[in-house]
Amino acid sequence: MMKKSPSLMTRTVLGLCALLFLAVLVIPVSAGVSQSTIAQGDTFYVSGQAPGSQQVALYFFGPNYFKYDTVQVNDGSYTYQLTTTSDMSPSQYYCVVQSPGTGSRFSVGPLTVGQTTYITVNPRSGVPADGSSFVVKGPNALQGSQAAYALEQMIQSPNIPDLSQTFTFTIAYPTITINPIGTQYMGVPFTVSGTTNLAAGDTLLVSVQIATFWPMGKEEANAEDAESWSQGDSGSVTVQQGASSGQNYWSFSVNPLHSSQYDVTVTGIKTGATASQEFSVSNQSKPTTVPTTAVTTAVTTAATTVPTPTQSPGFGLAAAAGALGAVVFLTYRRH
Repeated sequence: MMKKSPSLMTRTVLGLCALLFLAVLVIPVSAGVSQSTIAQGDTFYVSGQAPGSQQVALYFFGPNYFKYDTVQVNDGSYTYQLTTTSDMSPSQYYCVVQSPGTGSRFSVGPLTVGQTTYITVNPRSGVPADGSSFVVKGPNALQGSQAAYALEQMIQSPNIPDLSQTFTFTIAYPTITINPIGTQYMGVPFTVSGTTNLAAGDTLLVSVQIATFWPMGKEEANAEDAESWSQGDSGSVTVQQGASSGQNYWSFSVNPLHSSQYDVTVTGIKTGATASQEFSVSNQSKPTTVPTTAVTTAVTTAATTVPTPTQSPGFGLAAAAGALGAVVFLTYRRH
């Protein structure tokens, strides 16, 4: 009995399933970062997708810096926290995220021999592969972009099933700024604010302290309301996400203060970054802002009377008079 061959529709469905299965196997590893610029000392987050892989490897390259680590993949996703940025000098860095691709183990990885660390093909052999390895720690080590490029070229070799994605990020000196505070007024609460490149969610300590001696005796200091005012204020605030990377913001509400000179200091708990500013509190009443009403001035345009021009002898009349004179003169000469 002749065996019946699959129908055209069946063959088409099987072909599509095979292509879909292949696409799932070779889908590139993806990677994203919390922000492209972070303050030195803050935690740096890398997350993404690596379907079909049990773990991904991460390589960090920078000036005199190399770090290698792995993280587990759960349900096709992973998240990695780089908590050692305090050891990384402010500069641009490169991160390469690697997955085994269709393989079960990494075909490329680091290998340390004595005091030298290589990145090589088949690191499990224990010997750097000739022509397929480079140094990342030790004499003639590649750094930064050169090391990231060399690793990418190695992974993209036709004989390597591993997959990768590369991105850059910047570590900057931690900074905090305080917006100009100006003169404040006794008994009136106000807000101090500013910007920072510290990560959103970081905690800042804000301290407002009197900078001079108490300006008057306690008996004279408006005893009726003095209990509701203080000689300073302090507390903590959380950094809020800004519109662009590295430009986050913060704000702190200050309770009513006595009249004097004050110092405000803002400090980052994780990074130790700090900023300060001096301002004064006046014992005068806060000026009342009077709304300005626009005054419309009517512009009167006077009618302009055009004077009637005075008739004067024209060129033709003067010419005629001249001609008459000439006739008289000629007649007189004939007699």
